[in-house]
Amino acid sequence: MPRNYGSATLKNHIEKAAPGTLNAMGKMFGISLEDFLKAVYGDPEAIKKLSDMGRLSQVAKDNLDKALEVAKLTIETTGDMNKALAELTKQTQKSGVQVVQSIYDATLAEKKMGNELAEARDRQANNVSGETARHLRTSQLIQIQGSTAELMAIAKYQTDLTKEHNKPLDAQDAADRAYDKAVNSLLWSQGSEANLSRIPKPNYTGSNARGLGKLWTGFKNRMGI
Repeated sequence: MPRNYGSATLKNHIEKAAPGTLNAMGKMFGISLEDFLKAVYGDPEAIKKLSDMGRLSQVAKDNLDKALEVAKLTIETTGDMNKALAELTKQTQKSGVQVVQSIYDATLAEKKMGNELAEARDRQANNVSGETARHLRTSQLIQIQGSTAELMAIAKYQTDLTKEHNKPLDAQDAADRAYDKAVNSLLWSQGSEANLSRIPKPNYTGSNARGLGKLWTGFKNRMGI
């Protein structure tokens, strides 16, 4: 029930002095002068409205900095990720054309080499006779086959060696990042009371004669080297 204060009033000198500013308060911040004065004078609905706004404001203020931080991080990371994807797209386009063109060039070179070898063989067959020609052609073929097989074996070995050499480095890098995330998570949740010894630190690299570690040793055993 509204209280009766008779003809008592409190002078409001500001409303006439700054009507535009007080009007802007309502439009910009949702707090009208009327609601404010009603709450001041004990109007229940006005009090509830301002109280709800205050409680909401307190919650928002408590979470504002963190919300702003993660929102900005999300926006920034999304921008960075899409920029990276755009760079990958451009590089894929550029390198993809190079790869396809290289395949076409290699195919043409292969065909040309086969034709030239066949032509050389035919010319040689016409220039020599009997056993000398047969022996020469056989020797050349053996040499070509042996050289090609040797080069292919060396190239494959070098490729496999590089892949295996990178495996422990890649595994260690991924394990280190996972370890750091686990440590940070524990620190965020427990602070100074965090027991970091509970998190085992991975070690994919060791030392041996080649300086490669366990995965490299396993690779040597598999390859028989």
